[in-house]
Amino acid sequence: MTARRTGTLAAFLFLAQQAAWGQASSPSSASPSPIGAHSADGMLQLFVYFVLVVGLLVAGLYFTRSGFNSLHRRGKGERKLVISEARTLGNRQFLVVAEYENRKMLLGVCPGRIDYLSTLSGGGDETFAIPEKPE
Repeated sequence: MTARRTGTLAAFLFLAQQAAWGQASSPSSASPSPIGAHSADGMLQLFVYFVLVVGLLVAGLYFTRSGFNSLHRRGKGERKLVISEARTLGNRQFLVVAEYENRKMLLGVCPGRIDYLSTLSGGGDETFAIPEKPE
């Protein structure tokens, strides 16, 4: 929210509060009150409203920036599914190495589907090793 909008909102709230004071402060002949009593109560009320509005603005800004995922409870314990690595192939297609309970799998991901390609070993994979030439 820009400073201009914030200033406009603060001015609107101030004018609305002034209008409410004008209606509430009609003179009554039954109980005379000191002149400054209404203005002190009104200023306190205005300050409380201002703090509430600023708090709502800060909360709204926080949730729009960080998303509402921070409200979800996180599961206790360690996570079993981990995305170890991902590479884009272009046109919204990816190769993903997913690890679940110390088993690594190579997945092909594209819009609308996920394909299981192969299981990967934990260390160096011998599948792609260059065979030795006999002498």
